Amino acid sequence: MNSRIMLTLVAMLAPAGLSAQSNQDLQKQIEQLKIQLKAVEDKAAAAQEVDARLVKVETKVAGDNIQWGGDLRTRFESSTWSFKPYQQFMGFAQAAGAPAGALPPGYPYPFMALTQNVPAQDWTNSVQWSTRLRLRMGITINEHAKIMGRLTMYKVHGGADVPTFNGSPNTVANSFNDAKVPGTDVLRVERASLVYDFPVGVLSIGRQNTSDGPPFEVREGGERQATPQALAVNALVDGIGFKFHLDKLGLPENTLLGLCYGVGYESGFGGGGSVKSGAAPVGFNFTNVNWTAQGPNAAAATLQVNSIGPLKDSTVLGAMYDMPLLFQVGESVHSANFYLGFNRFGNMTDIPFGSTNNFPVPAMPGMGGMPSIQYVTATNNLGDMDQWTATWKHKIGDAFTYFASYGRIKSKPNGKMSQYGAYWTMPPAMGGTQQLAGFGGLLGDAKNSQTASAYYVGMRWDATDKLGFGAEFNHGSPRWFTYSPATGEATEKLGTRGDVWEGYVHWQFAKNAAFRLGYLDYKYSHAFSGWHISPGASMPGQSWEDAYDLAKNPMLQYGFPAAVKSTYASLEVKF
Repeated sequence: MNSRIMLTLVAMLAPAGLSAQSNQDLQKQIEQLKIQLKAVEDKAAAAQEVDARLVKVETKVAGDNIQWGGDLRTRFESSTWSFKPYQQFMGFAQAAGAPAGALPPGYPYPFMALTQNVPAQDWTNSVQWSTRLRLRMGITINEHAKIMGRLTMYKVHGGADVPTFNGSPNTVANSFNDAKVPGTDVLRVERASLVYDFPVGVLSIGRQNTSDGPPFEVREGGERQATPQALAVNALVDGIGFKFHLDKLGLPENTLLGLCYGVGYESGFGGGGSVKSGAAPVGFNFTNVNWTAQGPNAAAATLQVNSIGPLKDSTVLGAMYDMPLLFQVGESVHSANFYLGFNRFGNMTDIPFGSTNNFPVPAMPGMGGMPSIQYVTATNNLGDMDQWTATWKHKIGDAFTYFASYGRIKSKPNGKMSQYGAYWTMPPAMGGTQQLAGFGGLLGDAKNSQTASAYYVGMRWDATDKLGFGAEFNHGSPRWFTYSPATGEATEKLGTRGDVWEGYVHWQFAKNAAFRLGYLDYKYSHAFSGWHISPGASMPGQSWEDAYDLAKNPMLQYGFPAAVKSTYASLEVKF
């Protein structure tokens, strides 16, 4: 096309040129122009080819700069859930219409609680399959900076994207557990952080490495995967952290002191909340539920909508100390790690922003329950909580490893409770609409500080390079809570109020491929395992520990298992 343009220009100028030179001279100039134009076109084509090659090379280099890895786990599980007898809370009805003898003489309230005795029962799921895929990636930016990430898909075969709420916190889908409990076949971001290495320490910004921390690597048969101890935090947390190198002060090599800050609930516009104050459905109002010949007319219960907010952001401020040790005793080489951790959970809310199915009141005939998937949100800031944890891990030679972890929490309630629950509208002189039952305050006491503790011990013996045997045990006191919504099991074992035993065999039958066979035995002592909130004692003078002891026929809005027994087998491949 460029040749035709040039010839056109020459043709337009030809009449003027003919007056000064011959046709022969003009023809020579045209031929020279063609040669020059051809040279320009060849150079342009060569430059384009070089540019294409450079783009290809740069693309390959960029791709090679991303280091990929990961693991795939396919797991078969057979489990039985056992429930002891309990009183199912159904709501309230007008006391005036109660059957004779249902109320004590002089009963002062215009309402009475409706309960239903639920007998002991077992639920069995003999065949359940799940698949978990984790993709690990690392990108080196320069000699000091890199990006670390992990994407996770975890799905029960044929399972629901959002499980039905069953009283356990891991059936409320939220950003803390969305890569840790079975959900959809979507790849979710479990970790994504920029890591920058300074002379004095390491800075990390983004979604932190806060899941599967020590000593979980013992059972996995691998290296440490996260910063906080598993008994303290095993959730997805966004924030910023800095670890100071202390070996320059004369401490053992790789000794670290870390500080971190994260956000647990963003209450402002664009976060978990939409405006500074709003409204949300929080349960049912039972004022109009009267007695009929057929019993209480439950259909008269109405949806309770309350004002929500203004709320404060929930935050996590933590500190950690890690000290590795390497020493020799006789002819055996020993390696050990000592971990200390502290977390202050500030302005804790009742629940985070998320979604669930059938919450907060189960769907039941005549009650107008909400069976479809819905969003839930925090209703109140309930106070602060302090958490201390310590872990000792000791490896003797190449064959035997044991560990021991201890945790303790202390609540600092502010007097507020979750607004989710059951309501009744009293006369104005008696206070108007009042919450009569609900999810309660921090550790079951909205006014007084409470404490709880837990410990976690285990060992692994690698009989050969390919075959390992392990056993673990953990115990939590009646009010124990840990910021650990899920560990990839059917239910969160480290948050158990009671005892859990686990035994497993790990056989690496080929390079990067292993078979695991294990057994889990949960024995729960009290209700509300996994929760940081719960109602207070239901009867005057009754202690909280007696009110929610699963062996004492407690009154519960949801059933909580007394025992879970699970046998599992999994195929695990690393790449």
